[in-house]
Amino acid sequence: MAQPMSFPHRTPWGFVSALSLTQLVSYGSIFYAFALFIEPMGQELGWSRSALTAAYSLALASSALTAVPVGRLIDLGHGRAVMTGGSASAALLLVLWSRIESYPLFVLVWIGLGTCMSAVLYEPGFAILARRLGPLLARRGITAMTLVGGFASTVFIPLTHLLIDSLGWRSTLLVLAGLNLGVCALLHALVIPPSAGRPGLPAAPADRKPAADLRPLLRNPSFWCFVATSIAQGMISTGMPLHLIPLLIERGFTLDAAVAAFSIVGPAQVAARLAMAVGERSVSIWSLGILTMLFSAMAFTLLPFIPPGSWLVALFAGLYGASNGMMTIVRALLPPELFGRENYGAVQGMIAMPVRIAMAATPFAFGALWAWWGSYGPVLAILLALALCSLAGIVLNLALARGARS
Repeated sequence: MAQPMSFPHRTPWGFVSALSLTQLVSYGSIFYAFALFIEPMGQELGWSRSALTAAYSLALASSALTAVPVGRLIDLGHGRAVMTGGSASAALLLVLWSRIESYPLFVLVWIGLGTCMSAVLYEPGFAILARRLGPLLARRGITAMTLVGGFASTVFIPLTHLLIDSLGWRSTLLVLAGLNLGVCALLHALVIPPSAGRPGLPAAPADRKPAADLRPLLRNPSFWCFVATSIAQGMISTGMPLHLIPLLIERGFTLDAAVAAFSIVGPAQVAARLAMAVGERSVSIWSLGILTMLFSAMAFTLLPFIPPGSWLVALFAGLYGASNGMMTIVRALLPPELFGRENYGAVQGMIAMPVRIAMAATPFAFGALWAWWGSYGPVLAILLALALCSLAGIVLNLALARGARS
């Protein structure tokens, strides 16, 4: 008779710390650093900002299209190969980027980097933590991972800026490639077990293998409700940062005040995740989900009524940042409560696909709407509608879950 999968009784903090460090490096070197290369690349190669950012948008689309097969591979026990291969491939593509002269080749490099994103960023990391730690410890490990990963922009934006100033953009890419290979790929190969269970223990038994057919999930209204909530929050998380400073300036704030408000968002994300870690035993994941969407709705209800120069803009930034930071953890921990744990990686991929497509389109869409209307008024209305829809979605999901149990 097959034995049930074994999980550690205590959190293996060495394993969690190693994967958290790889998230910090992967996000910092692939996801965030791109913005700092736009100016020097444009000056040297003569490519426009829109042409460069188009390649980045295609990368997000590529990551969306590959999210489901990557999640399926992790569900089948190939997490080490997926994340090690993703980091090694990212290193190779960063080296190719450093030698780039042709725009079509640059686009292909970024499409490849998008595929690497789907293999090394949060979703595959969450899936591997969930399989390694089990349901009782996964929340603690995932919270720790997002807490460390939340410093990616704080560390890598100034680091990349310093490297570009000192070495030039091409040599900086070689440094980032070395970090992906020497830190991320190496740690993934060393710490991720080759199978689903603990190191030295058998993999999951045959009756625990993920189902091959996930089509029943597509007929589950709770799934689409959660997807809609995730899309709404994803659009807010990518559309708002790019437009926050010009939006506040348009509403009468000085540039210094707008930058100061923006600087609150990152620490608020980290502070919210730290609070979640401290209060993990006293607050349920459902309560966290509702609180996350409530913070978002409060932030965007408040924003249109903040007068220029008011301290309330700091409250808005704190609420928005806290909601943004908490949403990452809610998206990781709530799906197993709703849809079961056996297909965690594939389910995360199915959720990530439409979310990333929406995230890729939102900054451009908000900019186009501003250009057409001549102000950020419609953008503010859409942001509020998205926040309210996400709150309604999580409440509806809770009602559906309770109805299914009764």
